[in-house]
Amino acid sequence: MPRFMTIWLPRWPVQRRLLQKPELRRVPVFVCRRERRGAMTVASWAWAEPPPAEQRKDITSGRGARATIPPGMSLAEAMAVLAIAHGSRACHVAEVQPDDPAADRESLERLARWCRRFSPVVGIEEAADGSPECLHLDVTGTAGFFGGEESLVRTAVWTLAARGLHGRAAIADTPAAAWAAAHHTDSVAPPGGAAPPLVVRRAAGGASPGVRLASRRRRRWAVVPRGEAATLLAGLPVAALRIDAATTAALAEVGIDTIGGVLALSARSLAARFPPLLSRRLAEFRGMVSEPIVPPGGEALPLESHSFDFPLRTADIDEQQLIDLIERLLGRCLTPLVARGEGVLAVQLRLEQAARTTAAAPTVIDVGLFRPTASLSHLVELVRLRLTRQRLPVELDGVAVEVVAAGTVSCRQRLLFGGGVGGLESADADAEVAMLLDRLAGRLGRAAVFEPQSVGDAQPEHAWIATPAGDTRPAAGDDRPSPRDDRPSRLVRDRVSRPSRMVRRSAPSRAMPSGRRPIWMPPRPVPLDGPEGEMVAVAPDGPPARFRFGDVLHHIVQAYGPERIETAWWRGPTVRRDYYVVETESGERLWVFRRLQDGGWFLHGMFA
Repeated sequence: MPRFMTIWLPRWPVQRRLLQKPELRRVPVFVCRRERRGAMTVASWAWAEPPPAEQRKDITSGRGARATIPPGMSLAEAMAVLAIAHGSRACHVAEVQPDDPAADRESLERLARWCRRFSPVVGIEEAADGSPECLHLDVTGTAGFFGGEESLVRTAVWTLAARGLHGRAAIADTPAAAWAAAHHTDSVAPPGGAAPPLVVRRAAGGASPGVRLASRRRRRWAVVPRGEAATLLAGLPVAALRIDAATTAALAEVGIDTIGGVLALSARSLAARFPPLLSRRLAEFRGMVSEPIVPPGGEALPLESHSFDFPLRTADIDEQQLIDLIERLLGRCLTPLVARGEGVLAVQLRLEQAARTTAAAPTVIDVGLFRPTASLSHLVELVRLRLTRQRLPVELDGVAVEVVAAGTVSCRQRLLFGGGVGGLESADADAEVAMLLDRLAGRLGRAAVFEPQSVGDAQPEHAWIATPAGDTRPAAGDDRPSPRDDRPSRLVRDRVSRPSRMVRRSAPSRAMPSGRRPIWMPPRPVPLDGPEGEMVAVAPDGPPARFRFGDVLHHIVQAYGPERIETAWWRGPTVRRDYYVVETESGERLWVFRRLQDGGWFLHGMFA
């Protein structure tokens, strides 16, 4: 008997935006669509991190209340409900964003491809309103790799939670039954009839101290045993059959509000008294009408696999033989992509374990690239780097290679006589850099490869952030406040450059260009503390004439500056410095500053 798993992502439009901007978790987020005559209606809303219950006061009862805002409610009414439940301040900080169904579906399709690690057949539900929130997976033959159905559904939920997604999942005989169970996991009894675990929490401020309240933890997954969907799901509301509001109202008129009541009706009564949609949904629920799983739209990404005749021990397989097999599978995946001018952007390697020896999931190796590539040798090298860091299973049943993401590969004709730097064009140089980043990420891990990006911060040691390599987004300080500032609504550029005379012995003065920074800077300024009398300046407020760094006494030949830098008052302790670019007799160019509070000198950088 086939088995299907449904993953429900509640309020998917809001979850997608929370993934892109995690700071929105602290405020209410409304995704609204514009109706005719300019009216705004709520398509989805959520408040991921609301204030504690004791801080919410209902105006009418004085007790904590929760805002219930169904889809289709006008934005004005939704704000009124939010103000009653959380106060007027919640309306002032609420974030309102326009609805974008195309972007929501595109993100859901990418997530569906990612979920192929649980099953090779993954599809998106066909929602009546065009806003799907569920994924359907055919797990008929894959649950054994994860230790059973309960282990599979639990792994799927917590794997999504690790990626920052809240989901609920259920496994049943049909996609319709799995959809109903996933939307009502709390009402479906777990296997064995065990009740959900109790969670003990402290009482609210109104209760006496020491009193603790017990509540049932909400379940995120459910498993409906084979052939028991009609029994276990009979108490669910009729809306779990995915019928429209008109059909639900027609059933309510005759006193039917559960799935069990609908199942008790005869086929003749269903056809005579209710719309055809109810009969079709009921047939899908029972499995009498097949509900095909449609893969994500667009051209299917290639998937190649190889199964062994009998399980092979990895200790008896030469590493080069395994690499050669993976290379052949990668070559077959590249052939259709190259034909349409695309390259691999992310590939997944699955080493399927022998089911008779272990019930663990297959070993999955994800390889991501910074730019699409059609080079087979480059992909094989990245897979080889990842395999050296991966613990292989004891026995193998097969190997599968799947392209998870693809992109257009830029192809340009080379110049006849070369050009650019080192005889390479800029496009070729960018490709070489991207391949280098891929190799570094394969050996060190993707989190260890980043590039510095400047931000709008007056303090030099805080004027950069680590961003993912290859990220072409503008710097955080280019046109908006620095993330370190406590007042994001206003950015004060308190960097005051005051180029003055160049101090040089018996030589005319020149101006130093402002904003120049050294190529090497220590994590923290290095104090230039030497014996008394060694820090000598030409003027009381001028640059030093000599200083000691380590065991070497440096004599300054010329100096540029000062460039005064002061931080804003809301940053904490005020930083006031005068920076100088100095040249020593040995030809070194250093960046030093004098702290105006106490006159201490520090080394903060070194030029080439």
